[in-house]
Parts: sequence; C-alpha cells; structure tokens
Amino acid sequence: MAVAVQANLVQLVVAESKRRGRRPIDHDIKVFSPGHVKHCRETLIDPKTIAGYSDLELHLRLREVWGQFCLMRWLFSLTESDTPVSFAGLPDDTEMHCETALQIKCAEVRAFLWKMLFEQRRRTDPVYVRSSLFSEDASVAERIPAAGFGKPLEQLTDEELLYTSCEHAGMLAAIRWILDKRLAWNAPDIMEVESLGMEP
Repeated sequence: MAVAVQANLVQLVVAESKRRGRRPIDHDIKVFSPGHVKHCRETLIDPKTIAGYSDLELHLRLREVWGQFCLMRWLFSLTESDTPVSFAGLPDDTEMHCETALQIKCAEVRAFLWKMLFEQRRRTDPVYVRSSLFSEDASVAERIPAAGFGKPLEQLTDEELLYTSCEHAGMLAAIRWILDKRLAWNAPDIMEVESLGMEP
C-alpha cells in the first residue's frame, strides 16, 4: 500500500506541476516514481479523475495523499533526507512500529485533526463561538499542541489551516487502515473525527 500511495502522490504532483507550468522536480513536495505498482492497484487514482479536479480539489487531494505518504514514512521509521524516500525498494522484512506505537500515533493524529477542525469552526461559526459547547471545546483545544507550517494553528492563514487539515485527514485514514484490516482503504468514514471522548 505504501508503494501505491507513493505512486498516487507522484501522479498528483505531476498533474499540479503541469497546471502551474512548472517541472515536477521544482514542486515543494519531492517524490519520485516507485516504478510498477504490483499490489493494491485498485487504490491508484484514475488519471481521468485527476483531470476532472478543479485546481483547488487537486491541491487538497495532493495534501491528503501527502499525509498518507508521511504516515507510511513514519510507519517504517524513514526520515526525510536530501534523497526522497521510496517504498519500492524496502526489504520484505522491514520493521514497522508496534501496535502500541500505532495506537498512540492514531490518538495523536486524531487529536491534532480535531483541533484543526475546531479552529476552522471557531473562525467561521459565530453561533458556535457563543454556545456553551465552545468553551468546553476551547478548554480541550488548549491542551493539544498542534501546529502546521512551523506555526501554532492560531497563526495559520485559513488556506494553511485547510491544507494542514487535509494532510492530517490523510494520516488518520492511513493509520486507521493499518490498525483495522477490516476497513477498506477508502472507507466512507475513515477520516471522520468524532468527539475526543470517543474511541478511535
């Protein structure tokens, strides 16, 4: 699946670069083709689907898949370096994080995404801000050290907050899929964030 995610990311980077009249190598997301995808091919994004995206839809999907890619990179303990990561050459016996670490990571990503959605709602829903629920949620949000683009969420532009939320939604979907093999990769509710009092 990590190889399929990498292939999807390449497709999206290339598509966005073409629309911007730039070379893919100049894109801020550095990724290269993993080659032939042997497994999980049903999860590859159809090029016709990508062609039908608006520019905003394309970028949001790119951010979502970038989040999936980053989660897979974390799963295999691969760090960023001058050479972009590729999952295609990983040995079959490459170690992954244990289930306990996965559960902790899932809770962290879910909490961060919850805070991002809280921040978006705080900015756009004045009725919510005046409600009693808001003060309770704000108290929870203060204890979650989420950030994006190297800044606290409160300092992000609306655009940056949206992009960061998409990335974390992609991470949440990927880690839930890893934890629960009953889930389909694109299960309808796999990116949903409920109350933080509920189980993931």
